[in-house]
Amino acid sequence: MLRKPAALAAPVIFAAAMAFAHGDTAPRSVDTTGLPDLPDEVGTVNPWREAEGEVLFKAVDIGGKGFNSNCARCHGLEAISGGLAPDLRYLEANDFGDEWYLDRVMHGYEQNGAVKMPPFADILTPEAIWAIRTYIETRPDADELTARGTDISALRDKVQALPATATPEEVETIAAELDATGAEFEALSGAPRSVSALQQAAFLLRSGANHAPMASELISGLLRQ
Repeated sequence: MLRKPAALAAPVIFAAAMAFAHGDTAPRSVDTTGLPDLPDEVGTVNPWREAEGEVLFKAVDIGGKGFNSNCARCHGLEAISGGLAPDLRYLEANDFGDEWYLDRVMHGYEQNGAVKMPPFADILTPEAIWAIRTYIETRPDADELTARGTDISALRDKVQALPATATPEEVETIAAELDATGAEFEALSGAPRSVSALQQAAFLLRSGANHAPMASELISGLLRQ
């Protein structure tokens, strides 16, 4: 289920400061406004694994916020584990990975009678559960992104230079370049695609050249990681 061999052998240890500590505070619900409604039953397979466009980017955005508030304290910012908890970026994007993920999310995890991860079944909606899953499984290799810092900086500069009066053709040229570069980074989970700030910036740009400053900041955030 976890693609990284070392992660398979690692116990699921969640180094929380208190029994129900996850993220920066106790487990909290996630605002899923903007995502399509899902059935009350959680299901067994990520419904947004093959999503495109607005649904995909909304799921990644909401999932990232949900991850940071509930999971990052143990599993690391950007889902990059510090070694105590499994690196969830390697959790395979398939039925087996979904089963493992759902078991932990719905039922939590105990070790020697101590709660290491609380159950989230009564806290997270199906939309939130699968948004977090989508965020996790679309993570690219952060080291590969860092290695391409020069190229990514050049793309950021192009976005910064884009005037609010840019034509749709000029916007699309830069957005397509962002998409093409982002597509060069595979998801560590084996998901159909990774989603980084590059694709998110491209999606934002296509909604209007006036969003170039926000798109540029997204890419700058990627460079700061």
